[in-house]
Amino acid sequence: MSTPPPLPSLPLLQRRTMRVLVVAQLLGALGLAAGGTAGALLAEHLTGGAAAAGLPLSLLVLGSGVGAVAVARVMRDHGRRAGLAAAYLAGTIGAVLVVAAAGWRSWPLLLVGSLLLGGGNAAVMLARYAAADLSSHRARSISAVVTAASVGAVAGPNLLGPAGPVAEAVGLPAPAGLFLLAIPAFLAAALVLVAFLRPDPLQVARVAAPSGEPPAAGGRGELAVLLGDRHIRLALLVLAVANLAMVGVMAVAPVHLHHHGAAMGTIGLIVGAHIAAMYLPSPVTGWLADAIGARRVAAAGALLLLTAGAVAAAAGSARVGVILALLLLGVGWNAGLIGGSALLRDAPVAPSLRTRAEGLGELGMGAAAAVGGSGAGLLLAGGGFGLLGLVAAAPCLLLLVAVAAGGRRQADALPAGPAFDPPVPGRARH
Repeated sequence: MSTPPPLPSLPLLQRRTMRVLVVAQLLGALGLAAGGTAGALLAEHLTGGAAAAGLPLSLLVLGSGVGAVAVARVMRDHGRRAGLAAAYLAGTIGAVLVVAAAGWRSWPLLLVGSLLLGGGNAAVMLARYAAADLSSHRARSISAVVTAASVGAVAGPNLLGPAGPVAEAVGLPAPAGLFLLAIPAFLAAALVLVAFLRPDPLQVARVAAPSGEPPAAGGRGELAVLLGDRHIRLALLVLAVANLAMVGVMAVAPVHLHHHGAAMGTIGLIVGAHIAAMYLPSPVTGWLADAIGARRVAAAGALLLLTAGAVAAAAGSARVGVILALLLLGVGWNAGLIGGSALLRDAPVAPSLRTRAEGLGELGMGAAAAVGGSGAGLLLAGGGFGLLGLVAAAPCLLLLVAVAAGGRRQADALPAGPAFDPPVPGRARH
């Protein structure tokens, strides 16, 4: 009988995996900036009003959540490389459809393209779990990949001004310029993963896993197992509420700024600063999650999101207040994302259920953001930016109650690693 080739040095493989993921994140996040920045402006251009401006972003995040479930199945059967590359290809098709919608002035096609564009978002978000497959410091590895996405995510909105004339030169409205950029960015990210994410970190982690893992229940049984774990329930709530609050405000912030005299380049700079606040704190929040506990980091995020809502309510049309609210919103979202992701990754479930738990987390984020984004335009049109901020931040009170209740039950003593983690040579159990 033939024997499989020996595994490479796992610390060496982890470093190589991180390098590949970082490059893919830089490219993917650059393409993803189109949906978050230009989608609302393009929707207003096609419909002539602000009421539907939040729909493209809400459909993007809904597509990201639904797509993440499908990608999780692909990763379960074929590994991280196949799942992430397929998600980027779906995002590429979505960007092509959005460009076509801009050229043909087709509102339905814009919505379909935005939904598929969520595939790119699913890839960028799920890559953080690939970073943790073989890591001995999971929260810090997750935060490193999130930080890598910040470069592309911050650079993308700042290209809104320069990309506009390029789009207009080929007969497209100015906001379509970023979607033209998204097409090659997503394709390049997919190619990097296909070519260099070898061997697959998830498959290596499974090879190293103990042979005594209990069999998965399958289908609804798996879902019942996951939702029956209080750690996973809390993680899902953290991720969903953070995304609801952030997308609810971010979906229409460019339109609000535009209505109050901000030029396209200025809007790009402000949104870029907000996205920087979403990603750049990741090394700090990752270190804190490992050092003091993911639950405390998630609670801090909820408090920041509440503060952002209060600032938005007081700001009205004042640009400085809007900028401050967006910055607080970004940092609060980051703490919720890192804290919630670490809680989800550290939940004591079998490796065969882990990808499904990750997909469930992304689905919750997508559904919550779809609710926030789809109602954002109506709230902005009917009650202004202040009402929008208050409504978006209100669910954070529920999150604080849930975190406090969980802290009383466990005294913030969640185990840092599940019982089924693969035994990595030289890896400290923490």
